[in-house]
Formats: sequence, structure tokens, C-alpha cells
Amino acid sequence: MKIILMKEVPKIGKPYDVVDVKRGYARNYLIPNKLAMIWTQKNIDGINKSLKRFSKGVDKKRQEGMELSERLASISVKTAIKLGLDGKIHGSITSHVISDLLKAEGVEIDKKFILLDEPIKHPGIYDIYVHLGENLKGSFKLVVLEEGEQS
Repeated sequence: MKIILMKEVPKIGKPYDVVDVKRGYARNYLIPNKLAMIWTQKNIDGINKSLKRFSKGVDKKRQEGMELSERLASISVKTAIKLGLDGKIHGSITSHVISDLLKAEGVEIDKKFILLDEPIKHPGIYDIYVHLGENLKGSFKLVVLEEGEQS
């Protein structure tokens, strides 16, 4: 029986492969578990339309991510903080704070996409990386100054 796989099935194939399997295997296991559908020209046409729509959406998101990456590269965000006697910040600069600083620059990035190994606790210049999509990262400079210090 000819079927179209909807999900990967070990030793059978990957999604959207058209394969021949035994009728009982298709009717009793693959189709009821939504791993496959019966091959018909109507089903093939529907899948092709869905894939075209999906690929257009992916291309658009990738293009937007690349534009945002270029915009981020030209941004340098500054913030001033109070230091304690030991030279450390009381508290820390987290991805949430960085997200708010970017909003002030006109760039909206959710805090969960800002990649920090650990919160920033010292003055200095930091390269901050941002996840912008599949296999796409951007970065910008964050300058942390001591309150009252000029740059």
C-alpha cells in the first residue's frame, strides 16, 4: 500500500516520503497513530501547498532575523550602575534589564532570547548575543559604567 509519512518512522522513512508498506501495517498502526496518510493525488497537492506556505514563512522570518542582526551590530547600549565598596554591583544586570535597555533603543527582543552565561556584576564592555532564529545569532555592545563616570 502506498502511503505518505507525516512523521519520521525508523527504518521506513522521513516526513513527506512516499513509501510502500504492507496494508495491515498502514491501516492498523501508521494511519491510526497519525504517522502516515493514504497516498492520493489530493493529499500530495495539499502537502505541497502546505510546504510552500511554510517555506515562505521560514524565508520571511530568516530575512527579518538577518535585518535585525545587522541593526543590532550597530547598537551600543550604555547603562550606569551604583557600585558598593567592594567594586561590585549591588544586584546584577540580567537579560530582563538588557531587554528593557534595548526597548529604549527601539529594538524589541524578548528576554528569553538574550544569551547570557551569567548575570553581569562588574562595570565594563560586554558583547551580548541574541538568538534570532534557527542558526541565526546577533550581537551588540553593552557598556556598563559606574554611576558618575563619563565615557
